[in-house]
Amino acid sequence: MIRTTSQLIALHGLLEDRLAEILRAQAQLHPEAAGVLGKLADEDIQHKEMILKVYREGVTDAFEVGFLSKPMDEDDYTVREPKGSLASAIKTILLNEDTVTRLCKEAAKDANQLIPSLPQRFLRLAKRKEKRRALLESLA
Repeated sequence: MIRTTSQLIALHGLLEDRLAEILRAQAQLHPEAAGVLGKLADEDIQHKEMILKVYREGVTDAFEVGFLSKPMDEDDYTVREPKGSLASAIKTILLNEDTVTRLCKEAAKDANQLIPSLPQRFLRLAKRKEKRRALLESLA
């Protein structure tokens, strides 16, 4: 269970890293989409760094020992490995994007009491991820 700020940030970072890894692997398998997939992978790493920056700037002992008002189950936020054609892979990638978007929205609801500006950053990331859908869908 995710109960603290650092656990939440760590889960988000792991998911963004995994998404970037999947996108890069798919870029190698599908050269016709490599430019877009590589760009999105780079954005995932930027997303992770954006949240880490807010965390590093705002963390104190008081925040670190703070608990989420509603613990989150990390098993609710897993990414799947795409398989098959580019169209099939894009469907899985979109599901993965939805998973991280959902995590960002849930984190934003509870993060306000933990670190100021963290909720806004998570909401901004959720919006960025939602905008990426059209680009990903155009590849299928």
